[in-house]
Amino acid sequence: MLVISDTNILSSLAACDALSCLFRLFPDTIIYIPPTVHQELQIGLENGKRYLNLVLLATHQIQVLHLLELEQQMIKSLPNKLNRGECEAIALAKNRQALLLCNDKRAIRYCQEEEIESINLPYLLRLFWTRKILSKVQVKELIERMEQVENLVLKQSVYAKIFSE
Repeated sequence: MLVISDTNILSSLAACDALSCLFRLFPDTIIYIPPTVHQELQIGLENGKRYLNLVLLATHQIQVLHLLELEQQMIKSLPNKLNRGECEAIALAKNRQALLLCNDKRAIRYCQEEEIESINLPYLLRLFWTRKILSKVQVKELIERMEQVENLVLKQSVYAKIFSE
């Protein structure tokens, strides 16, 4: 399975030192990022988000995937409200029939409309405990660290979806 990630998922997981959970969820799979996502991670690191170094140093599990000309053309047809990293990730996922990891609501909505397989952060956190990578308590601790480090705010309804039986 080909997996493409946007910046926000990797950033959130790095913030709580949980990239290893992602690698356990997708064993023997390289997580690919488009060039702009790589640049966004570097800029974040330069702006003081030291935890992003965890992503940039995971070169065996996370690698840059350059866009084909067709994928660069696809970006022009994507909604203007999406940022460049999301557009590149969507174009890669759509053209290469890959799974997209993204936590932007507009990007996820677009993927649903276009039938591009995607996973957002709440669903990813849910998979961590349903696939027995972590316990529910450990997932709650991850969320608390994300809230502290990245100022992540989850609505109670989203929290309920993560932990519903």
